[in-house]
Amino acid sequence: MICVSIIGKDTGEVLKKAARAEALADMLEIRLDLMDRFCLPHIIGQVKKPVIATYRSVKETGKGSADYATTLRYLKDAVHAGADYVDVEYQIPPGFRDQLTQNRRQSKIIMSCHLPGGTPPLHTLERYLQNMAGTGADIVKIVPLATKMEDNLRVMQLILKAKEMGVEIIAFCMGPFGLISRIASPILGGYLAFASLDEGEETGSGQLPALEMKEIWETLNKCA
Repeated sequence: MICVSIIGKDTGEVLKKAARAEALADMLEIRLDLMDRFCLPHIIGQVKKPVIATYRSVKETGKGSADYATTLRYLKDAVHAGADYVDVEYQIPPGFRDQLTQNRRQSKIIMSCHLPGGTPPLHTLERYLQNMAGTGADIVKIVPLATKMEDNLRVMQLILKAKEMGVEIIAFCMGPFGLISRIASPILGGYLAFASLDEGEETGSGQLPALEMKEIWETLNKCA
């Protein structure tokens, strides 16, 4: 599956871009940390594709500077508005996280961890996987920074480990060196891949535009 990350300063801009993205995407990620103001019930009510509500903190490569209580309020609002998925950062203290995992209603919880300092050894990544799966999340998301091509191999191995455990996982590497893992992840069993709507609207280093991502997959399918 391909998830297009939407950047917009307000509800109106996000809805305009979401309408364009729906032809390319299986689902849409609404990046609340990149918005000046928003009305979640209106956004979720208007968008036709499944929605991931995300408030990404500065610590994990986003722009969000809100405290834990405010972040939790945004994510609770997303649950109450009927978001299909809510992204919760693993680094948020359990006392806050648990309020969402225990009161998710119909929303699926994505427990996420971004590692901008580099790609740890495989045994460290596997420990993250086990600990994060133990939070009660529906999907685990682990995204380290690739500083060399070999880092992609560890993340691909992590996807295979998650499959053995029966855990749904989103895993790829950030950065220019991580591009290959963004393409390969869903092919190996990753839950989804992220893409931008247009060039210049990337929400993560190494992210490709959705149309280019789809064309690459189509080419690979023809060669299979």
